[in-house]
Amino acid sequence: MLRLRAFRGTNDKIVKIAVHPTHPWLVTADASDHVSVWNWEHRQVIYELKAGGIDQRRLVGVKLEKLAEGESEPKGKPTEAIRGGSVKQVSFFDDDVRFWQLWRNRSAAAEAPTAVNHLTSTFASPAPSTKGRHFLVICCENKAIFLDLVTMRSRDVPKQELDNKSLLCMEFLSRSSAGDSPLVAFGGSDGIIRVLSMMTWKLVRRYTGGHKGSISCLMTFMASSGEALLVSGASDGLLILWSADHGQDSRELVPKLSLKAHDGGVVAVELSRVIGGAPQLITIGADKTLAIWDTMSFKELRRIKPVPRLACHSVASWCHPRAPNLDILTCVKDSYIWAIEHPTYSALTRPLCDLSSLVPPQVVAPNKKLRVYCMVAHPLQPHLVATGTNVGIIVSEFDARSLPPVVPLPTPPGSREHSAVYIVERELKLLNFQLSNTTNPSLGNNGSLSETGKLKGDSLESLHVKQIKKHISTPVPHDSYSVLSISSSGK
Repeated sequence: MLRLRAFRGTNDKIVKIAVHPTHPWLVTADASDHVSVWNWEHRQVIYELKAGGIDQRRLVGVKLEKLAEGESEPKGKPTEAIRGGSVKQVSFFDDDVRFWQLWRNRSAAAEAPTAVNHLTSTFASPAPSTKGRHFLVICCENKAIFLDLVTMRSRDVPKQELDNKSLLCMEFLSRSSAGDSPLVAFGGSDGIIRVLSMMTWKLVRRYTGGHKGSISCLMTFMASSGEALLVSGASDGLLILWSADHGQDSRELVPKLSLKAHDGGVVAVELSRVIGGAPQLITIGADKTLAIWDTMSFKELRRIKPVPRLACHSVASWCHPRAPNLDILTCVKDSYIWAIEHPTYSALTRPLCDLSSLVPPQVVAPNKKLRVYCMVAHPLQPHLVATGTNVGIIVSEFDARSLPPVVPLPTPPGSREHSAVYIVERELKLLNFQLSNTTNPSLGNNGSLSETGKLKGDSLESLHVKQIKKHISTPVPHDSYSVLSISSSGK
């Protein structure tokens, strides 16, 4: 169901990946801790960095900048000369990322009937520290690197500034007071979350008293009550919720709720939007299970083992209008992207795509098998899925030809009944359907966005579809595929 959109071969396996919401940029880190930013539309590498060790080009660049500004040679060791160690996470951060992070969180929360009049947050004006800038943020074990892709100037924050604890993951906090924003939270090896201000580059807050193991993943989301929450998963198997609504303070913030999620540790957490209901959390663990949690009662809704005997390492909520039966995408260390069907259908796991069939055959050695190590779905273009493998980066897209071509038939004037003809294999089928709009009073605020970026409430209409399918017994010649136009939605 997927076809190749772009491919970039690499010498080492790609273990970390992230995508920018509005620019055609992918940032990846390989097993040797080399980080690269790739424009997948133009097939160009924008930037490369040796993040795990010491990048001599960056050292020279920093010295030249300081000489140009009239600064003397620093007496101490520059932070750029500190070895980064293992790269734990890569991400983009700018005003587009902030805007769409808030939009995603708010639109997911606004689906719940209980969200009416609760969601009042707005997108704040860009902070001076991010306005007009595009940050590449690299979370390494020994330091965090903030590189501005516009000016190519960077800021390294060593772990000594964060209580000298190893940095294992990060998340950007979208709501904070104007004085210290933007904020980025780092999960530590000691189970404490430390929050850094990108305005002052100082530690401003700690989240303590929750985890007994090293923190492996962080994510912000919004409850249907309108409260901004931070959720963390760790090697102790706990999933902990914290309030992310606090202003500037350095208090030790304690957990709101703690759940035992997985045996052996939580690997990743993802937000899932539910139409007409409160958002859900998806977690994957070292116990090879995937769990889905309700964000109102925080009860476990489902628990499955997507692929027997293999542990998942990446998960993405997937909501594509042309594949409404598919709910979640996940990857294990094989050559497939796996899709989990919605419980309304079969709730089964099946291969969505064998990636080894997409890449050029010469890039995979005869005695070598393609393996997927990380995956991300594009936040605004769900037909695009990017994967990091042992042979390179694969950007695949939903193939329009994978679904039956459909042609609408003329609707008689004044009639509410519509018809369409479509092909399944070599059989012609007829679909009759009626559409009717009825206002659902419980969904009084859908949290839409105006051109100015302000959030506003509109009444939401739900669409009811009544349909009848008929089989037309006439066999279809193979060349009829050329007569029926293929739907290009999602391309």
